[in-house]
Amino acid sequence: MLVEDKCILILVITRFYSGLQRCLPGFMEMPQQYDFALRKQPRQARSRVTFDALVEACTRLLGEMGYQAVTTNHVAERAGVAIASLYEYFPHKDAIVAQVAERLVLRVMEQLTLAVPEVLTQAPDKAVHHWIQTIYAVLSQERELLQVFYYEVPYTNQLPVVRGIVPRLIEFSRQMRDQAGQKVAMQHQEASLYLIVNLVSNSIIQMILDPPADIDRDEILQVLSVRIQSWIAGH
Repeated sequence: MLVEDKCILILVITRFYSGLQRCLPGFMEMPQQYDFALRKQPRQARSRVTFDALVEACTRLLGEMGYQAVTTNHVAERAGVAIASLYEYFPHKDAIVAQVAERLVLRVMEQLTLAVPEVLTQAPDKAVHHWIQTIYAVLSQERELLQVFYYEVPYTNQLPVVRGIVPRLIEFSRQMRDQAGQKVAMQHQEASLYLIVNLVSNSIIQMILDPPADIDRDEILQVLSVRIQSWIAGH
C-alpha cells in the first residue's frame, strides 16, 4: 500500500471511531446531568474481585434484561455479593453501567487497534474491505450491549469514557501519521472523511441491530467496501 493511501486509511480509521461516538442517539444533548462517580475504588485484590464480579454481572444482566429492568439487587444477586458490599463501591445502578460502558469501549478499541497494522500491510483494494469486515466482526460480538446503549441508556453522551474518546483518537492519529512518515494530502479531506465515517458507522451499526432480511450481509459489506475504496482513491 502506498504511504499516501496508508495515511488516508489511517484518518478514515480514526474518523470512524469519532463517527461511532457521534452516530448513537444517546449522544444527543440531554438536559439531565448524571453522576457516575464511584463511592470508592477497590484497592485490595479481594475488593477488586468483588468489584469486577459486580461489573461483569451488570454486563450480563443488561444484555438479558435491558437497562430499565436491571436493579442493584439483581446485580448483587447475580454476582453473589451482599447488597451492602455493592453500595460500598457504587452509589446507584448508573455508576455500575458507566463501568460496563468503559469496559465495552476499551474492548472494542483494543481489538480494532490491534487490527490496524495488518490492514496497513495490504493492498489498497483489499485493505478497506478487511477493515470494514473487522469493524463488523468486532461490533457484532457486542451486539447485545450495543443495542442497550443505542436504544435504552438515556445518558450515553455523558459517560466519561465516551467523552474521552476524541482526545485519545487525536493522539492515536498522530502516532499513526508519524509511523507512516508523511503528511496526508487529500482534496476536501474533512468533508470527505466526515461523509465516509457516517456512511460506514451508520451502515454497520444498522446492519448489526436491524439486519435486512432480503439482502446478503457479505454483499452489503463488499459493496460498501468498494464504494469507500473508490471514494478514498478519488474516483
